[in-house]
Amino acid sequence: MKQYGKVVEVSEDKAFVIMEKNSSCSGCNACKLGSDSHELRIEALNTAGAKSDQIVEVDMEGQHVLTAAFILYMIPLFALLMGVVIGNIVFPAQEIFAALIGFGLMALSFLGIKLKNESFKNDKKYIPVITKIADKKPV
Repeated sequence: MKQYGKVVEVSEDKAFVIMEKNSSCSGCNACKLGSDSHELRIEALNTAGAKSDQIVEVDMEGQHVLTAAFILYMIPLFALLMGVVIGNIVFPAQEIFAALIGFGLMALSFLGIKLKNESFKNDKKYIPVITKIADKKPV
């Protein structure tokens, strides 16, 4: 998955890049939790040696994007559904308990993801990479 953006800050081996959301972002907005902003600020490995104000190509392998999305969206959803099923088995006539158990397991899954966040940040396969410096942003 290749995107283009403008480097706004460089720090050691990483750079902060401002990118415009593309058409595939139109219905999602997960990166800014529903923000109407058309810009997204990301941190990427600066393997191309980009400097501030340069236009760069940022890449993240499609498989890793799908894995990250699965971790962030599907694991909590599965936890919610498992909690509701378990709650219905343990408390068959009390839907409120099933819902509470489902939301509790979902919250625990988010907590687990949050606790593993540092290891995800340090795993280079989940970090976008600046692959080259572009002359200009393609249309």
